[in-house]
Amino acid sequence: MNATPIIEESRVLLRIGLPVVISGVLNLSMQFVDTVMTGHAGPNELAAVASASALFHPIFCLGIGVMVALTPIVAQLEGSGRIRKIGTSVRQGIWISMLLALLSMLVLPHLDSLLRWMDYEPEVVSITDDYLEAIIWGLPAAFAFLAIRHSLDGLGITRPCMYLTLLGLGVNIIGNYTLIFGNFGFPRMGAVGAGWTTTIAHWVILIGALIYLQSSQRTGTIRFLSRFDWPIWNYWREILRIGIPSGLSFGAEVCMFTVVALMMGKFGVTALAAHQISINVAALTFMIPMGISAAITQRVGNAVGQKNWKEVRFRGWLGVGVCVGVMGLTASIFILFPKVIIGLYTSDSTVTDLAINILWMAALFQLSDGLQVSSMSALRGLKDTRIPLLTNLFSYWLVGMGLAYLFGFVLEWGVISIWGGLIAGLSVAAILHGLRFYLLSQVRIPELHYAQT
Repeated sequence: MNATPIIEESRVLLRIGLPVVISGVLNLSMQFVDTVMTGHAGPNELAAVASASALFHPIFCLGIGVMVALTPIVAQLEGSGRIRKIGTSVRQGIWISMLLALLSMLVLPHLDSLLRWMDYEPEVVSITDDYLEAIIWGLPAAFAFLAIRHSLDGLGITRPCMYLTLLGLGVNIIGNYTLIFGNFGFPRMGAVGAGWTTTIAHWVILIGALIYLQSSQRTGTIRFLSRFDWPIWNYWREILRIGIPSGLSFGAEVCMFTVVALMMGKFGVTALAAHQISINVAALTFMIPMGISAAITQRVGNAVGQKNWKEVRFRGWLGVGVCVGVMGLTASIFILFPKVIIGLYTSDSTVTDLAINILWMAALFQLSDGLQVSSMSALRGLKDTRIPLLTNLFSYWLVGMGLAYLFGFVLEWGVISIWGGLIAGLSVAAILHGLRFYLLSQVRIPELHYAQT
């Protein structure tokens, strides 16, 4: 086979995907900055931010999943030349994002009752409540930006959102320094100041995105904001049909890792610390397949719009190969340099010894995770999300969590075996997603209603 198409398509994948990777790292950096700076404000402040994040993150992940639907929709519309419909789809996506923001704003302020039920210290609960009250005012901007970002992903335009996220990180650092510690004449607000800074950062990012849409020549022909549309049910139905299963898939994965952390706590502080180090490193490297996966969805969706079924298969499988290859490199780093990596987090010898063993398991985890997320993104390019949701529920919870519990608590094989259960679950998901993409990409997709208008 001629190597030139492979090289060219790989370049396109990296051109689209690398800015998404960097955006993901920048978002993690915002969380890191919040954690470090509130930690200096006091232990209760840090505990409040951690508690609020645990309550907020699943809801936000659901929103991300729903808005991800815009990527294949826009990609297929562009591929088929139906440019005018792209602007309408994006405006309808923004309507849905406002609905999601409203629902989240109604729910989040009441979730602190869960902390009271779990007997958290009253001061921590009080700070958490104030923090949540601050960040909810940024949700309309955050969800609207998600709609814009994933629409631009569908066009293969990913750099502007990377720069905007970098801007948001700068606002986050300066705002935290100002409001958490009471600098430049502002009152000292502690963790609540971090919440208001997050809100300000979301609005700054959204304003920047709107300015880009209005001024960029690359988006000028699409006319994103040239007119006002009331909600149109046909567009809502398609976005929600694709997006809700995607959001639930994200939520299922987030909840799985939350439960695993709770399971690790049963083995003591050392086990939990070693697990947290390994999962933190894995989360950082996971930004790579997430970025490449956004590119895979765009490239597959674009080929579907063109009705080029050969290109659908080529782009999908090449994307999976690139993703697994990159994760193979990160896995090699985990295996070759575990002490160096873990040394960035702790100098405790007991934690280090256990974390090394877990990190070796995380190396296998990298391959399974890269394969499953890339093959699922190829399916998303076909607008296929319902069956992948069922596959994930089966793989994550029945296989993965079932084996983790069996290995760790019934057979009492220890901490490492729980990671073995996770790897098994992700591997099953990877195989099933890959098999489904193989089957669907062999047929004419419009006949299966995966290229709907």
